[in-house]
Amino acid sequence: MKRHPENNNLTLFFGESYEGFDVLHQYAPLIEEYLSRALYVARLALVTHPRTFAFRVDLRFPANQLIDDAQTNKPLERFFKSLRAKIEHNRLLREKKSGHAHGTAVSHIWCRETGDTSGVPHYHLAILLNRDAFFKLGKFKIGRKNLFNLMVEAWSSALKLPVEDVRGLVEIPKKNPTYSLTRDDWDAFNAFFKRVSYFCKAETKHFGDGVHSFGTSRI
Repeated sequence: MKRHPENNNLTLFFGESYEGFDVLHQYAPLIEEYLSRALYVARLALVTHPRTFAFRVDLRFPANQLIDDAQTNKPLERFFKSLRAKIEHNRLLREKKSGHAHGTAVSHIWCRETGDTSGVPHYHLAILLNRDAFFKLGKFKIGRKNLFNLMVEAWSSALKLPVEDVRGLVEIPKKNPTYSLTRDDWDAFNAFFKRVSYFCKAETKHFGDGVHSFGTSRI
């Protein structure tokens, strides 16, 4: 085992698979502790919701507006707090309208990267929800009543900016952004975990500044 040169508590991982699941080994070294935590959260989401809707989303800061605490993870914390509240409100409205609505936990895996010379960080996220509550993101158009807009509104709230000012800052990857997971579909889970293993790469992670570069929902 080889320890991370900037953090002795972390182990560098160079394999092509982790606990039987594929990883993006071309980005090696990965960080084994991050892989372990990501896998645990994904498995726990499936225990909580046997039908899970998982998706990828990126959050960016505006290039032309200063966000006071952008060099901390407080905006991301506010994003998740707001998103949970908005999802809960969405479920309450659906229950009032139809008499019944499936609830959902909000599981997530994220990494923070600063990959260019600007020094402005961005976030890569994977979010896992009950597929009986949400099964698609909806159209990527501001103002629609869908999951995508709940995230736009949550990031707007987190940055303390009008919704129009965060247009384009909530980005859904064009290639395979969503996954339908079930306990008996190994291929889908493997594809999702392989995608998320990118978050675990050692490159672009920063240590020693007191700001975490990787995290998950509580486990």
